[in-house]
Amino acid sequence: MSSLMAKHDRLVSEKINKNTALKLRITECEKISGINQELKEAVLEIRKQNDAQKTTYQNLQDKVQQGGTNRIEGGLGENKLKELRNGWKQEQEEEKAKFSEVVKKQIQENTKVAVIEVIKEKESMVWDAVDKKKSFVIYGMREKKNPNKFTREREEREMAKMVIKRVQDSTHEFNQEVNEVVRLGRYTEGGKRPMKVKMRSQVAVEEKMAGNVSYPMMLITRKYG
Repeated sequence: MSSLMAKHDRLVSEKINKNTALKLRITECEKISGINQELKEAVLEIRKQNDAQKTTYQNLQDKVQQGGTNRIEGGLGENKLKELRNGWKQEQEEEKAKFSEVVKKQIQENTKVAVIEVIKEKESMVWDAVDKKKSFVIYGMREKKNPNKFTREREEREMAKMVIKRVQDSTHEFNQEVNEVVRLGRYTEGGKRPMKVKMRSQVAVEEKMAGNVSYPMMLITRKYG
């Protein structure tokens, strides 16, 4: 029996590791996709500004070509056009430099945020796996009709300790190692939501909950989630 449970735990652990790697990969792809979308939007905005400046330049050029009535005025128009052309080119170079710097900073910032979120996600998955190894679930225990959340939780903690004390066959008081008791699902008065019991150590769970324990109208198992 113990070898079967060990094999089961190993398979569960391998499945958790594979799911963790897959979720991390999906998160990375989503972040990269988001960065690419932001860059596309920035490029479109630069192109719009560039087209607007080209239109302004073309309008000024048309006015200069059509407006002069003598060589002096024409010369002044050409000089003005040249000045505008040079100014426009300089503005374009400055805009390109600014855009490159903005893109660089945006990529660095997005990459930093993506890395932080991936790390947090990985830590959360690791702690979730650890939490499951330290926990078991009691099915079939009816909830007391107590509208006060804190009183109800305290009573259910004592109920969990009582159940553990009944099933243990050791002199060690495993019921004193209860760390947390949480009902899974939405509360309904008089319902029978599964009760997740988290112990202070994994050893306590493995020694007392190596297999399922069944009683009339109640089941205690490590398999959940």
